[in-house]
Amino acid sequence: MFESIDRIAIAVKDLDRAVAFFSDLLDIDFFVFPTKEGMGMRGAYSACGLELIAPTGPDTMLGKFVEKRGEGLWSIILKVKNMEEAIQKFEEKGLKRTGDVTFGSMREVGFHPKGSFGVEITLAEYPAEHPATAAALAEKG
Repeated sequence: MFESIDRIAIAVKDLDRAVAFFSDLLDIDFFVFPTKEGMGMRGAYSACGLELIAPTGPDTMLGKFVEKRGEGLWSIILKVKNMEEAIQKFEEKGLKRTGDVTFGSMREVGFHPKGSFGVEITLAEYPAEHPATAAALAEKG
């Protein structure tokens, strides 16, 4: 069921400032992904598995999180082979779903941190692609 830790998501107030800081500190690049309507956040991925996310407003789930708890760890995202099987196992263990979203061919299902020692766990399922394939298909821009 579990394949790997896909990425670690850090909630920040200012995405551009955080991208600049972590890019310089760790000597890595980030891809700022397009904001999806209704998500309430802007984000950026690095190839090494660090994701930075910033709320688009104070009334969003992420905005409320940052206001209450400050910047910091938002979620550990785990890649799974079978989303339905993973969801069933998590729910059998008493974890409560917080969301279910699809971006292209990737589906993510989040679980409330109350049931997992204060850490939100998000399950991600998407078709595996060899890094060379991704590079070959990427458009320079």
